[in-house]
Amino acid sequence: MDLLFDNGHVGEQAKLPAEAEKMDTSTVEEKKQKVDNRSANYQLDPIIKKNEKLFSYYRTQPVIPPSEFDAFVETIKVDLPSSFRVQMSLPEAKLVEKYLHEHFFDKIPDGTLSIPKRIPFVPYGYQAVMPRSVMRSHPLLRDLHQFLVSETEIGVLSRQEAVSMVPPLLLDVKPEHMVLDMCAAPGSKTMQLIELMHKDDPNPSGLLVANDIDYSRCYLLVHQTLKRMPTANCIVVNQDGSQIPTVVDEHNKPLLFDRVLCDVICTGDGTFRKNPELWKTWDPQKGISLHRIQIHIARRGLELLKPGGRMVYSTCSLNPIEDEAVISFLLRKYEGKVKLVDVSKELPDLIRSPGISSWKVIDKTMTEHANIESVPEALRRSILQSMFPPTAEEAAEFHLERGFRILPHQQNSGGFYVAVLEKTEAFDSDIKVWKPSFFGPPDRKRKRRMVREDPFNFLNEKESEDVRTDLQEHYGIQPNFSYDNMLIRSAETEKKKVIYFTNDNLRRFMKYNETRFKIVNAGVGVLRRCDKVSVSKYRLMQDGLPHMTPYISKRIVSVGIEDAIKILEGSNDNHFVTLNELSDPGELKTLPCGSVVLKLSNGDFQKGIVCWLGAHTVTAFITREEKIHCLTMLGHDAAKLRQQVQSTRQIKAQGGRQPKNVDANVGKIESKAGAEEADILALNEDLKKDN
Repeated sequence: MDLLFDNGHVGEQAKLPAEAEKMDTSTVEEKKQKVDNRSANYQLDPIIKKNEKLFSYYRTQPVIPPSEFDAFVETIKVDLPSSFRVQMSLPEAKLVEKYLHEHFFDKIPDGTLSIPKRIPFVPYGYQAVMPRSVMRSHPLLRDLHQFLVSETEIGVLSRQEAVSMVPPLLLDVKPEHMVLDMCAAPGSKTMQLIELMHKDDPNPSGLLVANDIDYSRCYLLVHQTLKRMPTANCIVVNQDGSQIPTVVDEHNKPLLFDRVLCDVICTGDGTFRKNPELWKTWDPQKGISLHRIQIHIARRGLELLKPGGRMVYSTCSLNPIEDEAVISFLLRKYEGKVKLVDVSKELPDLIRSPGISSWKVIDKTMTEHANIESVPEALRRSILQSMFPPTAEEAAEFHLERGFRILPHQQNSGGFYVAVLEKTEAFDSDIKVWKPSFFGPPDRKRKRRMVREDPFNFLNEKESEDVRTDLQEHYGIQPNFSYDNMLIRSAETEKKKVIYFTNDNLRRFMKYNETRFKIVNAGVGVLRRCDKVSVSKYRLMQDGLPHMTPYISKRIVSVGIEDAIKILEGSNDNHFVTLNELSDPGELKTLPCGSVVLKLSNGDFQKGIVCWLGAHTVTAFITREEKIHCLTMLGHDAAKLRQQVQSTRQIKAQGGRQPKNVDANVGKIESKAGAEEADILALNEDLKKDN
């Protein structure tokens, strides 16, 4: 478990055995009592970190130098360090980094505690070892833990294993690129790709298609990634990675991708440090079983790649059957049309081991096979020709040394394999959907994937005109705003609550490919209907504000820092302040009720937030975590709000319901604002839906 980010929720190790759960016919109350009493009578068997097949296998393979093998074994027995990065596309990234150093890192006594250190090959990346006993006993580390969890909730920080950050960095993504993430869930690399696309352009013109074969994992991706980093240029689709349809344009001609991230399913034997269950289950057959699937996914990735485009193939496995053998197949299959790119000078501070051109094929009985002819007939369906190393002539041509491994003991990390491929010429099969008959999701997953999604409907001409009229009148939206890029998630327009926004490329993708893909999520919410409590039919949504602000000419207000702090904190345990409490409310006194954009400014920190302006009050219409971040960047101690957030997390971790007066979105309403009570409560309910 990653202690630096542990939020107190019950983890995987605390779950009851599956057999016991299946046979348990207790009532809900009895089950809860069992969980509550678990600490007294439920113990987990310690995992013995030893697997002779694993040790024998990697002693045989030329992957780990013999002189380093003992260090490798000792390292994978130790828990993985915590790692995170500050969102590199965040305008205030340097301010956040400065705050971390001044308030936490620089105050940790050197030599007594593990001070988070920079990850040299990841911009804004940090790594630290934080034992649970130290985390709980040291006040400074407790505060650091709370800060990291809070900032991660809103996407300011991203928790991700250090070596997992390497493949997106080597993809060389630009804001205008068409990018495909083939096996995206749970979404850490997807979030990194979004960051890279936004790094040089806050509203990139490119498109990111994030795909996963598992329907439920697609939703995990949406809620863990796009809720933390909403964007108008990302779409989540639910397809078999080996059969992803070809994207077409308005002329039904294929559109290929500039970049493809092919982070395939694998045995994960580079993750022993964070997945101790692998010690019980690892054997060579797992890599053999996945080899064929990995080839199919990687092959489809290359078919969907533009000539001149780059694909990064990666696994969190050290096994050459899953790594170099797959790359060899691709280079052999597309002879002269694909090449391995030498990236040895990219990320120069990353310690890596070059790929290998010779390896052993070993079956589940630990029997070595020299070539396909030596494989018994009974094993020919599982052990394939493509698993064997290339000939000497092929090896000289393939340059497999250009791929590389990251070995855990070399820089205190997990294990990873990365190969960067460039497509030099078009394939004849680019526009074909390759459908191998032997691969597909199990029946259980097939049924789950049949869940019907609400339709994606772009606003028609009349709807666009209605929205245009309203927004121009109340927000002064400029005429060049792209109303054509607005959509709803309902077949019945009168039931629409949220209006979403996409960029041009995403709109075109959906318009001409909606029937070709199973779309799970697209675009970012920009407006929510609230005609009962506002002169405008729509209020602004914080997620979509960056896409609206450049076009808004009305209802943008500024106040002094002290007044901004009052608005963010609320007063007297309320989540709003009365206008009379502000030193200089300015335009807030004269504007009619409804959404306003409050401009926050403190040196290098510049941010707009959505507020709700009532007749006598103003409310910051953002989450508590966002309020804490803004207060921190304004130089104010947000201890009160942090304590509320921590209390709520503890209540949730204990299985209880949080009291309403702790909820960021529901405050008690003072009598002096009684006329606005119903409106604020209704809007608070809406804010819950936003988040």
